[in-house]
Amino acid sequence: PVPAPPQPPRRPPPAPPGPAGSGPRPVAAGSARIPMRVPAPGSYEPGAVAPMPAELADAPHLQALKQNVSAIYQLPGRAERPGRETISLAGSQSIGRTPDNDIVVSDVLASRHHARVLSRPDGLYIEDLGSVNGTYVNGQRVQRVRLTDGNVVTIGNSDFVVSGGSLMRGQSQDVVAGGLQVNGVSLVVDGGKKLLQDVEFSARPGSLTAVIGPSGAGKSTVSRIVAGLNSPTSGRVTFENRSVHEEYDSLRTRIGMVPQKDVLHHKLTLRQALRYAAELRLPPDLSKADRDNVINGVLAELQLTEHVDTRVEKLSGGQQKRASVAMELLTGPSLLILDEPTSGLDPALDRQVMSTLRRLADAGRVVLVVTHSLTYLSMCDQVLLLAPGGKTAYCGPPTQVGAAMGTSDWAEIFAFVADAPDTAHMRYLQGRRAPTPPPPPRPPGPPIPVPQTSFTRQSSTIGRRQIRLIFADVGYLAFLVLLPVVLGLLTLVIPGSDGFNAKMAADPNLIPPRPAAKDPVEAVQILVVLVVGAAFMGAALTMRDLVGERDIFERERAVGLRPGAYLWAKVVVFFCTAMLQSAVMVAITFAGRGLPHLGGPLVPPPVALFVAIAALACVSTLVGLAISAAVRSQEQAMPPLVIIIMVQLVFCGGLFALDKPGLQQLSWIFPSYWGYVASAGAVDLPTINPDATQKVSLWQTSPAHAGLAFGVLLVIAVILYVFTYSRLRLKKR
Repeated sequence: PVPAPPQPPRRPPPAPPGPAGSGPRPVAAGSARIPMRVPAPGSYEPGAVAPMPAELADAPHLQALKQNVSAIYQLPGRAERPGRETISLAGSQSIGRTPDNDIVVSDVLASRHHARVLSRPDGLYIEDLGSVNGTYVNGQRVQRVRLTDGNVVTIGNSDFVVSGGSLMRGQSQDVVAGGLQVNGVSLVVDGGKKLLQDVEFSARPGSLTAVIGPSGAGKSTVSRIVAGLNSPTSGRVTFENRSVHEEYDSLRTRIGMVPQKDVLHHKLTLRQALRYAAELRLPPDLSKADRDNVINGVLAELQLTEHVDTRVEKLSGGQQKRASVAMELLTGPSLLILDEPTSGLDPALDRQVMSTLRRLADAGRVVLVVTHSLTYLSMCDQVLLLAPGGKTAYCGPPTQVGAAMGTSDWAEIFAFVADAPDTAHMRYLQGRRAPTPPPPPRPPGPPIPVPQTSFTRQSSTIGRRQIRLIFADVGYLAFLVLLPVVLGLLTLVIPGSDGFNAKMAADPNLIPPRPAAKDPVEAVQILVVLVVGAAFMGAALTMRDLVGERDIFERERAVGLRPGAYLWAKVVVFFCTAMLQSAVMVAITFAGRGLPHLGGPLVPPPVALFVAIAALACVSTLVGLAISAAVRSQEQAMPPLVIIIMVQLVFCGGLFALDKPGLQQLSWIFPSYWGYVASAGAVDLPTINPDATQKVSLWQTSPAHAGLAFGVLLVIAVILYVFTYSRLRLKKR
């Protein structure tokens, strides 16, 4: 075991080294790299310069961040650090993003006309004007409320403090400098298993903190709790003096979370992916040009401008990670959390990613990174080492780990904490200073219905993105085009020459004479191919969709995407695709077999048959979506699909008579059975093939039979839609 040396007094991370007597290093104008770090906690000297790159001074996504760091640091181009702006209030004054407001908020998350402040004899009032991201007072979303001294009003990512009948722009130095505070966080799951135990650390603005430890130590769990995606059993997480979990709605846009798996569609170009993300995350009254300005600023900060028109799948591993970070920077977060961003990268790309995180922290953000890589920990200001069971083994600067652990060899340290987690945790507790008590929680405000981004707008964005994804994936597009062609051609290899047509029977004993096909099973078999083909087309179209982009959906949902809008958009796109495929398959069948002349009953037989096949294909897309929502991986989706298609083939009713007790009743639960009923009535199958072995009364051409078939298909569709929606809703933070 590693010997236990005396624990030195814990102290804040030291400021980065520089030339003796040189003071703070200036920002190099025109340089893409930010050359200085934020001063160490407690050393916010008045002469310090805010680490904002000169060429990005006007980047839209940095404006709210600049406001926060300006509370502590001197802004570039100013001789002294500016004081907080005081805004006098009188009468009615509007607050918003555009210049025609009385109080202009340079924040892309603010609406054009966001709110208004009313100064009345009985006090100050603030009223939300239907903004998308809402108006918050002390972390609670409000519609109209009276303001008192000390209240914090939040518009987008910008804060105003009420003081003496005026508004002070920005938070106080103490609040902003407080950054992230994690106090005594523990997590116990079912069965009493402890995933985290009394985790505590703080991270100031401009700092980069690495969370490391052996596998199973709870590193990713810490990141999700800090991001507000999971709630701890005990303890508290605050950011800028606000509870992350109690005031999540007001802090959501200030927290960026980059999960381990990339949350980008790899078939899209970087520009396309960011444009769709901007539509979902930024206010709807932001013009396309303004959204592009935000995207350009983010790409410039991450040095990705030259790759903007490159497909994400063509980017290197490090560039893909930076692209995922770009997605989160669109809303200008001041807290950025990354889970294993260097996983699977070679040392060169590892350094590239860590250098990027160092620059992002140097701009004034709090950056927290979960990593297995130990090579570039020297770039971090602080290291949180977790032992198995979520117990803290070390927390402090990486340069002091040798003094605390008795060795600087990370391999030995990891082996020690993995073998003796309790011992490592006790040594840490003996050497740490008394924990800082968390700030008292604010009293909850009255519940207010929270308006969300338009359902129609979100559905439109998801739908347009889905269409672009279909056309961007050449292999998938070719599959969608060829599948109905192949299935249509299969109907042409069925023996027989009558198709859906029938000639008058030659038997003179039949009075009156009736039309009948020469082959009693030809039309039956054609319908089997069409019905089962429609069921397969629909399910194959969607079976991997939801599970394939589950990580993307979960992240987008965390920043405001409605599950209902997401699912509805996909259903509309896939329904349209299924109908087009059905039209191709049926058209090929008609071209080779001729048009049906009997049946209907309400529309011409060819139209009736197409509607029946298309309806079944649409319901089958919901079968595929239900499978995709239920499984955990794309590989798990294939076995259920095969089973369901085989079962629907057997129970469609066209292979053999379903006349055994219980067999026909069982077939009623399958869409293919009702699709076959609707199709048989559309071509008047009993008249065409009177000698077929199957005798199903529902196959008779009748408006009642058609209504029953389509009604049951509708019920099945609703059940599948509700099931899929409920699965999406279950993915709660």
